[in-house]
Amino acid sequence: MGQMEQAQHCLGRAIFLKPQEGHTKYLSLAQLMTGVESRDLYLKAIEIISSLLSSLNPEHETRTELRRDISNAYVSLSEIYMTDLCDEPEAEIESKRFIDLSVEADETNPESFQARANYLLITGNSEDAKISIGKSIQLWLPAHLKFLESGEGEDTNLSYTFRLSTAKILLDLEDYDNATKVLDGLIEEDEEVVSTWYLLGWLNYLRSQSESDYQGNARYYLRRARDVNTMAPTDDQAMIEHITELLTELGEGEEEHDDDGVNIGEAEPDTVAEILDQEADGYHPPNQEERMED
Repeated sequence: MGQMEQAQHCLGRAIFLKPQEGHTKYLSLAQLMTGVESRDLYLKAIEIISSLLSSLNPEHETRTELRRDISNAYVSLSEIYMTDLCDEPEAEIESKRFIDLSVEADETNPESFQARANYLLITGNSEDAKISIGKSIQLWLPAHLKFLESGEGEDTNLSYTFRLSTAKILLDLEDYDNATKVLDGLIEEDEEVVSTWYLLGWLNYLRSQSESDYQGNARYYLRRARDVNTMAPTDDQAMIEHITELLTELGEGEEEHDDDGVNIGEAEPDTVAEILDQEADGYHPPNQEERMED
């Protein structure tokens, strides 16, 4: 509900009443705090989880969930040292240490390997970053694609934001094929996220620098980003400016209209919303071949 102070107060009260029980309240409050306060809350959550794990039978059914919780907490700690506490002298060492502990806690956690890939990118080790992000997506992407195609198995429970970050890392590493698969899946899940359309446009623009056939793809996706922004505006003005710059460079070509002749690039937000809603039920992101120019 956006009531951050009230949430912090409730969680703080819960911690005060039973400080040595219940790791989830520490994890929740840590997400609402920053810097040292957030770090210390994550560390306390890890302490409680570790104590609980040591008391459980090796075959206990909750161990897998608890190992994932502790692994994700270590990922969050590594991120704190890459952001809020990045100016601390120990930041790089601590960030790497927490990532290593995250992998050690749960070797099946895609977030651990993605955190390592991000760390390696930041520290300039692109080759090892490719290996790490490859391990990460192998843990969830094949099963996710199979679920999208046939409905078989279980879909991923990884958040939209996490998967969008995956696509950004893949883009940075020029793994355009896997980035496209991730982004197409996100579009199928939610067509009203401007940044997803933008990243698909940017991806195809980058590919068009060496293969001009991708210009049509880039133009298509960037137009979609522009039109979705009309319906559901983003507050990322730098992204919108980049979309405009790219479309100007690519050339608008013939104006894109819907079946009734409406110019959705200039239409009112309600009109755009109606057009996109009509498309949504039967829409499937075009593959590269379908959108390539002759």
